[in-house]
Amino acid sequence: MSYRIEISHQGIFFYLKKLNICLYVTASASVLSHSSDFEDKYQKIYKNIVSFLYENPKNKLALSFPGPLCSWIEKEHSEYTQLLSKISSRKQTELIGGGYYNPVFPLLFPQDRTGQIDLMTSELRKAVGKRPRGMTLFNSIWDTNLVPCFHSCGMEYVFLDSSLIPKEKRCFLPLIVNEQGKSLNILSVNREFILNPLVEPKEYLRNIFDTVNYLTKDDEYNTVKDERIVAIKIDENQFEKIYTSHWLERLYLAAQELFSESINITLPVEYLHRSDFKIHSYIPSGIQSDVAKWAKTPYKAQENNSNFQTTIFDFLLTYKRNHALYNRMLYISLLINQCKGDKIRKRIAREKLWIAQSGEGYVCNPDGVFANNAVRQYAYRSLTEAEKLIRDASGIDGFKEVATSYDYNGDGLTDYVFAMKQHNSCVTPKGAQICELDVMHNTGNYADSPSRIMQFDKVDDKYERGFFVDHLFTPEEFADYKKGSPSGTGIFSQVLFKEEDFDSYRHEIKFIGRGKFSAMNVPVSLKKRISANSNGFMVQYILKNEGPFDIKGTFVVESNFTQTDFSSARANSYKVEAISNGNVEEIDVKETSRSLKKISFVQVTDTSNDISFVYQPNEDCDLFCMPLFLRRPASYSDIPQISGTAFVNSICWNVELTPGMEIEKTIDFTIIIPKKRKAKKTKK
Repeated sequence: MSYRIEISHQGIFFYLKKLNICLYVTASASVLSHSSDFEDKYQKIYKNIVSFLYENPKNKLALSFPGPLCSWIEKEHSEYTQLLSKISSRKQTELIGGGYYNPVFPLLFPQDRTGQIDLMTSELRKAVGKRPRGMTLFNSIWDTNLVPCFHSCGMEYVFLDSSLIPKEKRCFLPLIVNEQGKSLNILSVNREFILNPLVEPKEYLRNIFDTVNYLTKDDEYNTVKDERIVAIKIDENQFEKIYTSHWLERLYLAAQELFSESINITLPVEYLHRSDFKIHSYIPSGIQSDVAKWAKTPYKAQENNSNFQTTIFDFLLTYKRNHALYNRMLYISLLINQCKGDKIRKRIAREKLWIAQSGEGYVCNPDGVFANNAVRQYAYRSLTEAEKLIRDASGIDGFKEVATSYDYNGDGLTDYVFAMKQHNSCVTPKGAQICELDVMHNTGNYADSPSRIMQFDKVDDKYERGFFVDHLFTPEEFADYKKGSPSGTGIFSQVLFKEEDFDSYRHEIKFIGRGKFSAMNVPVSLKKRISANSNGFMVQYILKNEGPFDIKGTFVVESNFTQTDFSSARANSYKVEAISNGNVEEIDVKETSRSLKKISFVQVTDTSNDISFVYQPNEDCDLFCMPLFLRRPASYSDIPQISGTAFVNSICWNVELTPGMEIEKTIDFTIIIPKKRKAKKTKK
């Protein structure tokens, strides 16, 4: 029995002769996945995919595996790739390519784009003996400038979410786009036709056919093309459900027995090589709609009502911690591209870079669960490992410590990057703070601490939480600050400091910032000198009362340590030891805030990495520490959940300044890594 439909419109009958359906399964693999995770999914899902196709020779299904998973399967289950090869030779399946680590292609330099695609192509060719002809994109993040790259890598088509396709081109036909004389086919993925195991397969197929026939009955192509195509994505969890319920088996059976003349389940390349009709199109840059809706307001779904597509750069501008990772990734990309030394180390460094380019660290999942600290820190760690390799590959002269100034984060302001022996740091004029602190002992960015948001945390921080963030509080404001409440007027945490002098030879930058203190608006200034050394920084402050009235307050130097222990959302791996009144004290700051007076020495230790950060002020100070528990939306609850932590360590001085008077404070900040600590113990 075949199924045929006719719809009358103004006395004319239109017939859709055949609907081609391309089904493809996408597997997932986080950069945090372990071998045990792969094995579990292999037994539950991936093994069943091949078993289903092998036992049903007439069924066709395309497959998309991320690179790390493909490599793991080839290593641990070679019998699987042998079956895949056999099924592929029977033209039952087509393996879809892409970037090996599922990157966000518009964010990458051309060399990294082609490198990731070629690595994935090589892996698939090795697994099944055939190269992929098409590819998927992470969250359908698209840019027309990608066309020449994809074409040069041998890709004939790309799957794109239908929400990116201009409405007038949504005709259920393949599109063709051009850029710089290169062409690429686009197959639209229709999420409105998602497989639904609650609907009988024959009804599901009939509904698709009816819908496509109705939507295309009046388009300009119905007189020249009586075949249409629908591409449907099946994620691994969907596959598990429809496979175990035998729904998928019944779907193919219905297509073959009930709709043999009107519906054809095919493979992408098979259809494209047979079809000679494609719609010439231009597709603007964009992201699939279910992800794009999170790009306008932090952690809040909001539809795009403008005439412009939402791009990946809109997303990065909204989520500053993701943007900071992007800045770091670009910096390492430039270092690798400029390296002229050891080719082997350079190649390994580039592989580390590719790991850090996984899209998980830059974009949220479609259900609104955002890239968390663990993913970003893993990416930062990979970038640090890449930088160490490039430093080792520097040639005969070896690595030299250097300080440079340029617009590191793309905000139009000059930033200052210090590439030192034990750390790579960036200083921004916004608050004259250290906005990035990458310790070279294979760890991440310790300054990767998000700010609180009123909607979720009941508190709204008005400044970025980096290292050496400075505040000048009245006594009342300082009392609020110690309660964890926002306080003060942003002096000097929100001030845009001006450069007084930058000495790249001495690795030193001098700033000056100005503001008005208390309700009396007393003018105050802060001169800040940051001198980088191999193991840390020396930070000097000169605070001056520029007004006609006395001022009395508390000067606070705040440092915010990011979460490094991801055993739980509330985990806090930091231990604080201080010398107070000549006595050594260890402070418990796991859950609550703590303070000490008359401090001459502070050591904050990241116990998960055995790295310590030592503060030595030139005069006794007070110490205030507290954990911050950050809340964000979760897919499983309407109530914001604790999604991570930050640890605040603040050095405090009470100050009283008469008009024209100034005071000087200095802090030596030292990073102690395990090797250095062990060496000291051995020496003793």
